[in-house]
Amino acid sequence: MKKIKKTKLGRPVVPPSKEFKQNSPIFISLFFADPTQKRQIVWELQLENGQRDSGRTSRNAINLPRLPAGVHHLTVIVGQNILAKKYKSYQCELIIGN
Repeated sequence: MKKIKKTKLGRPVVPPSKEFKQNSPIFISLFFADPTQKRQIVWELQLENGQRDSGRTSRNAINLPRLPAGVHHLTVIVGQNILAKKYKSYQCELIIGN
C-alpha cells in the first residue's frame, strides 16, 4: 500500500475575519513560523465610515481600542527592517457587533 503524503498548511499571519463585541478591546495575535525573527510590522485600519487609523507594533500582536459597530478592514504589512525592500500584506475583516 502506498503512503499518502500529507502537506502541512501554515496558519495565516492574521485570520481572514474576526468578530468582537462593541464594548470589548481588540486583541489580534499574529502568527509567524519563527516568532524570534526580527521584522517590521505596520497596520492600517479602515473603519466602515471611511475613517482611517494606522500604527506599528514590535510584538506579535495588534491591540486596538474599542471600535464602533460595523465591518472594518485591517491591513497588516510585514517586512524586513526596511519595508521598501521586501514586504507582504495581509487582510483581516473585523466584525464588531452590539
